[in-house]
Amino acid sequence: MEERLHVLMKENEQLRRENETLLLIIAQLRITLNRLLNRYMICSEHSHEE
Repeated sequence: MEERLHVLMKENEQLRRENETLLLIIAQLRITLNRLLNRYMICSEHSHEE
């Protein structure tokens, strides 16, 4: 029983680390997406001015 609990605790810790990594990746993707959208809107505005 204790061994099973230990295995589950290790698995839980691994899942927490993976979750943190995924949250960081999502944050980076949001920043990149916002940057791309801003660049697209600026380019779109410039093309409408011409």
